[in-house]
Amino acid sequence: MARQLVLVALLMLALAAPASAHDADAHTPPDRVGDLRSAMIDSSLPPGVEFRVLQNGEAVWLRNSTRTDVVVLDPDGAQRYQLGPDGAAVNAALPAEATPSGDISEDPDKSSGDATAAPRWQRISTDPAVQWHDHYAHWGDATLPSQVLADPDHEHLIRAWQVDLVSDGRTYQARGELRWVPGPSPLPWILVAVSLAIATALLGLVRGHRPPAAATAVLVAASATHGIATILGRQAENLWTVIQHEYLPIALAWLIGAAAVVLLGLNRSTGRWFAALAAVGLGAVALLQDLPVWWSSTSVVALPIDLDRALVSITAGVAAGLLFTVLRAPNITRSDAVTATQRSGSARVDGVLPQGR
Repeated sequence: MARQLVLVALLMLALAAPASAHDADAHTPPDRVGDLRSAMIDSSLPPGVEFRVLQNGEAVWLRNSTRTDVVVLDPDGAQRYQLGPDGAAVNAALPAEATPSGDISEDPDKSSGDATAAPRWQRISTDPAVQWHDHYAHWGDATLPSQVLADPDHEHLIRAWQVDLVSDGRTYQARGELRWVPGPSPLPWILVAVSLAIATALLGLVRGHRPPAAATAVLVAASATHGIATILGRQAENLWTVIQHEYLPIALAWLIGAAAVVLLGLNRSTGRWFAALAAVGLGAVALLQDLPVWWSSTSVVALPIDLDRALVSITAGVAAGLLFTVLRAPNITRSDAVTATQRSGSARVDGVLPQGR
């Protein structure tokens, strides 16, 4: 029993890293899940030019598939990027754009270049696409805007933003808005999670290993779907770096859950301990990291947000019910090895014939 508790503690410590990995810095919104929304609105772009907002304003992305160069202008009018048939280039004559200490609208020291100076293009890619951080497309301060603090229950336009593009002597605008959009009530999702926890706990009253095996399979499937969709939604970051820094412990919990399903399917009672470990780990991630999706209007995830809320509810509810089911069963402390030895010894005793007198 002590060994299993140590494993639970170690798994929870390992999962603490991804749960705390949402700390804000100067280039990251206060949270990847929240009520601040940055999105494009109707814009005038040349045919063959594609502009996107990534991760709710964490970065913007531009691709030029035409045979004509497109130049990206800074807010002060200086030429920053050039995209064309030869790939993407940056103007090395401009100073590197400084990271503001807070939100860009409150930072008077933003560096600027000379808009009249001749550009000095430095090739950065053979692919005619570029991604960069636009300070105006997101809220970069941990303190919410004043109008939101005064009235958080209503929608607010924080600011409109635009990126100017020049192609063939004509100026185009990629336009967007940063808005505060209040999220929904979390009550329906709380009820879903509680109902699933109760249903899973009641399912555990059925004898045999199939009910916990089925519950563990649902838990792993819901958590893995949410996790993979979150990774795919983080388009502004290197996905392998995200997986290495944040998702390896969670992937370990998925593997433990899959092992539990296999062991329980083979009628091994030790599979219950694997199920308990998976429930602790994946339940901790849902409760400590993913829960804000219930009451937030935005989430960085490659799924419809209501479906993502449902997946988080399934994970939290099934994990709680499964952990209760496993821990309440008194026979899970007996290992399969001891059980097999006892059965083998009993068979040998039963097979000895009494000696005749």
